[in-house]
Amino acid sequence: MLEPLLKQAGELPSLPEVYIRVTELLETESSTGIKIGEAVQSDPALTARILKLINSAYYGLQNPVTSIPQAVTLLGRQQLRQVLVGSVLAGVFKDFDITEFPLRDFWQHSIKTAIIGRQLAMQNARVIDHEAFFTAGLLHDIGWLVIAKVNPGSYIQITELARTENKDVIQVEIEKLGVSHIDVGVALLDKWGIPGLITQCVKRHHDNDHNGQIAVETSIVYLANKLSRLDLSNLDEEEEEEDVVANILSTIPNWEKSKCTSEQIAIACRLADEQWFEVMESLGMVDLDIDEDLEETYLFQTDIARQ
Repeated sequence: MLEPLLKQAGELPSLPEVYIRVTELLETESSTGIKIGEAVQSDPALTARILKLINSAYYGLQNPVTSIPQAVTLLGRQQLRQVLVGSVLAGVFKDFDITEFPLRDFWQHSIKTAIIGRQLAMQNARVIDHEAFFTAGLLHDIGWLVIAKVNPGSYIQITELARTENKDVIQVEIEKLGVSHIDVGVALLDKWGIPGLITQCVKRHHDNDHNGQIAVETSIVYLANKLSRLDLSNLDEEEEEEDVVANILSTIPNWEKSKCTSEQIAIACRLADEQWFEVMESLGMVDLDIDEDLEETYLFQTDIARQ
């Protein structure tokens, strides 16, 4: 059922030529920071987004970064590659005609998942590439944008059915569309040539159990997805942060497989609350066209499981 849906969608969106060119330079050891900077700066909008993001509280650098070559030096090539992925996403989907879909809330959820995933990865000694988890969090639900283009209104129909019939969202997606947003997302990431670790994290972000060589890694994105709806910024006076975190963790099966403590999880969620809007603004997602007719009750939420 995947092929017919992708055929309806037409050509899947491609990453911009500048992304491909810069990625090739980043993977070539002989490429200098100046040469990489020149390639990025051929796209002024992309340059502005990257510099705005790098200078945001998300990265917490002490001194302002004023050029892409400087960013390459400070962040390193691997981190810049992940920043680049995030920075091109808004442009990739800018011309997508998506109606009846909570786009702004979708990006908020994705960015909070990205921030939490990166922070949890930083707390884990066995994880080296922390930025990969920002990218995985940002991309984990990307298949929904393709589905929303092909079937306007499908998001509302599917989430309503999941709630009223007490079914898992993935189950309803497959029943109604013959394919899940995970299948579509993985197909898109394969087209883009996104590294296997990120694709596996996207593929397994709804799995309750995680095994194998990258069990910790996939579990981190699974947990970040679950935690993205937790808001620690508006606790009632009588609420303790530790209790709120403990309560949500009690509803998440196998959260311990992420090898993170409840204290580390609370810190990650707090940072996501503080930073998500600045990151969204830096990536240019605040200015995307939003369906103003969509009711506020239809916020982006596909983590609906049977009770």
